[in-house]
Amino acid sequence: MRIISFIFILFFVFSAHAQSVEKDTVLPYILDDIVVTSERYSSALKNSDTGTLKLDMEFMHRLPKILGNADPMRYTQMLPGIQTNSEYDAGIHIQGNDNSHNIISIEGVPIYNAAHMLGIFSVFNPSHFQTMSVTKSATAKEGYSRIGGIIDMELPDRIPTRFNGEVNAGLMSSQGTLRIPIGKSAAIFTSLRISYLNLLYSPLLKIDDGRLIYSFGDVNVSYVQKIKQSHSLIIDFYTGVDDASITDPSSKLYFNTNVKWGNMLGAAHWNYKFKNGDMNQSLYFSGYSNRFRIKGDYNIIAPSEIYDFGYRSNATYKNWKFGLSLTNHNITPQFPQFEEEYLESKGEEKKRSVIQGDINACYSGELACGFNYDIAVKGDIYSDLKGYDYAALNPHARIGYENRRFGNIEFSYSLQHQYLFNCGFTSLGMPVEFWIEATEEREPQYSHNFHLNYKRGLFKGKYDISLELYYKRLYNQIEYKSSPLDILNKQYSLDDAIIKGNGYNYGCNVMINKLTGKLTGWVSYSFGRAMRKFGIYGDKWFPSNHERIHEANIVATYRITDRLDIGGTFTYASGTPFTSVKHLFFINSNMVTEYGEHNANRLKDYIRLDISANYDFIKKGNNTAGVNISLYNVLCRRNEIYYGLRIYSDKFKFQRYTFLTSILPSLSFYYKF
Repeated sequence: MRIISFIFILFFVFSAHAQSVEKDTVLPYILDDIVVTSERYSSALKNSDTGTLKLDMEFMHRLPKILGNADPMRYTQMLPGIQTNSEYDAGIHIQGNDNSHNIISIEGVPIYNAAHMLGIFSVFNPSHFQTMSVTKSATAKEGYSRIGGIIDMELPDRIPTRFNGEVNAGLMSSQGTLRIPIGKSAAIFTSLRISYLNLLYSPLLKIDDGRLIYSFGDVNVSYVQKIKQSHSLIIDFYTGVDDASITDPSSKLYFNTNVKWGNMLGAAHWNYKFKNGDMNQSLYFSGYSNRFRIKGDYNIIAPSEIYDFGYRSNATYKNWKFGLSLTNHNITPQFPQFEEEYLESKGEEKKRSVIQGDINACYSGELACGFNYDIAVKGDIYSDLKGYDYAALNPHARIGYENRRFGNIEFSYSLQHQYLFNCGFTSLGMPVEFWIEATEEREPQYSHNFHLNYKRGLFKGKYDISLELYYKRLYNQIEYKSSPLDILNKQYSLDDAIIKGNGYNYGCNVMINKLTGKLTGWVSYSFGRAMRKFGIYGDKWFPSNHERIHEANIVATYRITDRLDIGGTFTYASGTPFTSVKHLFFINSNMVTEYGEHNANRLKDYIRLDISANYDFIKKGNNTAGVNISLYNVLCRRNEIYYGLRIYSDKFKFQRYTFLTSILPSLSFYYKF
């Protein structure tokens, strides 16, 4: 904790220094004419009055980069109430909820498994998007059937006045974005990103004695058309592909793995603005699929996929907001297929098609003496088209008080239902997670959510302080208890691998955000518990797999000159729980594992410091060229990231794993025109 206290003090010392150098100087002369030009520095993070946090993508290049890439999803984890994950974990855990409880989307269209391998990169190219909005708890007025938060990448809606773009070339990947105006009322935005991880980082990419060969690429294309002053049309397309294999030239590994997976999205968004309101409509397709293959004594193929066809509509009129959505989910959960020398068993492929729809309405009003309120309700309908139908009402109520001197305070309650669940061996950014639907045996999940939020500006708007308290009661939660070795068993059953139970989350978050000046950034602290109870483990409550009780984050950037800026991030987080193995033995060639008390152990605390510097060696007019130097994990701390099984041809071992290297430097070049 001394390290945390010291860095907190440094943050405010630099803050005070930055303010002192910005004092005005009165000139003892009278001038006929004077023109003052200045570059305004502001924080990349904005905390809106509605409780939604917004990260500006344009300013993200000033933040430290991981392997030359400032990924928006990684910086989401630096926000209060959103748990920091280890390097191999691609999950986003908001206020104690599971990763699958969130809706992650592009302009409201869901993206499934939104991470490339190892969780270092998300599927989002930051230069293609305008902002990223983060709502920590979905409610009826947003119109999503999830019990967690909302992370939405917002597409650009402004027509550029000239052809422009940017290119970023690093040691691991390169990306580029072009913004092409078509007349005065239309434009095309296109982005491309490719990786070449093995060229320079191949010696580091080892898993046990195996060699990891990996690459990914993704493409974004968006067409924006302004029709008169009140209509606009956005046509959006995204596709991304990952290809990975683990091979062992020495043949010491028990098996080799090959996997290919990716996303595809196509959508049309129409917006119409009228007096006292507006309307937005979206027609979309979104899909995710993977081909997971293990090669050993016999081959195993375990694919999975999900494809959505949907329609969403939202309208506001004066104090009212209305929403409607209808989605057809087509799901193929992971199922093993076996290929042996004398036997081939394709298993039972169970493709499912379900229908989900909802309609919602919200009224916002004001009371006397600075009080205001929201009242909303959302009605859900769900059918698995095989006889299981479900309907639910999701109420939401919020009351707030706003005073210029006191600040803003609000209390809210909401009930939310969820009908799609994600499960798998792990959340390492590998395609071993898959989606399943609610059935009569797996009832819809739901949660009661209570929130108390406070926000106030300080020192004439230079700072922003926020405080959150929350409590969530969760029902019909699921957990996947199988391991990769279980699918080697031809008697494997998905329903037998899933356990059910309940849970609760509670905690508090505090953040101080410096909004203006040469030094910008935020300091945050989070305390949270995420407890679960599953009947298979008895009547005892235990922490969830992702729980981090304490977490502190610091994000800061400092503009030294017009050409040079530096940035840094610091994270301290409690270790996550795990279940240790007591005994491991074989009976009739079948491995039997005896575990200790569930999640009774914890990994060591996670501590990481990253720093970076940007220098513009060309800055003339609209052209900027420069270099970024970043150091990941400057403290060289070997953080424990998970507890798992290590497999060889002649032995098995459970152990704690650390990241593949202690410090990770990167160099990238950027050019904006």
